[in-house]
Amino acid sequence: MINLFRTIRNSMLKENKTSKYLKYALGEIILVVLGILIAVQINNWNNQRQEDAREQKILQILKSEFDYNKTELKRNIEKATRLMNRADTLLLLFDETRDFDNAERLIMLMGSLSAYSTFDPSNGALTNLISSGELNLVKNDSLRITLSKWFGEVQDVKEDEVRLMDYGDLHLEPLRIEYSKYKKDSHFNRNTTDILDNPKFENIVTRMRKATDYIIQNYEILGLEIDKILGLINQEIIQ
Repeated sequence: MINLFRTIRNSMLKENKTSKYLKYALGEIILVVLGILIAVQINNWNNQRQEDAREQKILQILKSEFDYNKTELKRNIEKATRLMNRADTLLLLFDETRDFDNAERLIMLMGSLSAYSTFDPSNGALTNLISSGELNLVKNDSLRITLSKWFGEVQDVKEDEVRLMDYGDLHLEPLRIEYSKYKKDSHFNRNTTDILDNPKFENIVTRMRKATDYIIQNYEILGLEIDKILGLINQEIIQ
C-alpha cells in the first residue's frame, strides 16, 4: 500500500501536477491518521475488554470469599450466643438456694465459658488484590471503599475477642483450678459448688457475659458490612 502511494506521488511530481499532488498528499496524511486512530481505538477496545473480563473474575473471587466469611461469621455468632447463654445459666444459680449439688453440671458450665468464638475470615484474595493494585480494576467506587475498610473493622472485633480470652485466662482459670477437681481420684477435698458462694466468681461471669454480648453486637455489624459488600458485588456481576 505504501509503495502504491509512493508510485502515485512520484508520477504526479513528474507530471508537474502540484495542486493535485498537494490534495493527494493531504488525503494520504488523513488516511494515515485515520488508520492510526482506528488502530489505537481497536487496541483500547481490546484492553478494555480484557480489563472488564478481569474485573468480572475478581468480582466472582470476592463473592466466593465473602460468602464464606458470611457463613463463618454466622457460626461465630451462634458459638458466642451459646457462651452467653451458659453465662446466664450460671448467673441464675447464684440466685438459687444453696442446695445445688450438681458438681458435674457446674464444671461443664464453667468450662463452657472458655469456649470462645474467634472470627477468622478468609482475606487472601482481597489481600492479594490490594497488594497487586488489581482492586483498582473494580469500577464501583462504593465497593472499593467498603472493601478497603474491611480489614480495620475485622481488627476491631479481633481485639475484643483477645481481650475476652485474656480476661478469662487471668481471672476465670485460677478459680476453676481452685474449685475444680481435674483428677477424679484426687485425695484433695474440693467442693466445686462452693464456688457459687464466691462473689468474685459472680463478677467474673457477669463481666464475661457482658463482653460476649458486646462481641455479638460487633459480629452483627460485621454481618451488615458483609451483606453490603455482597450486594454491591452482585450489582456489578454480569449474569
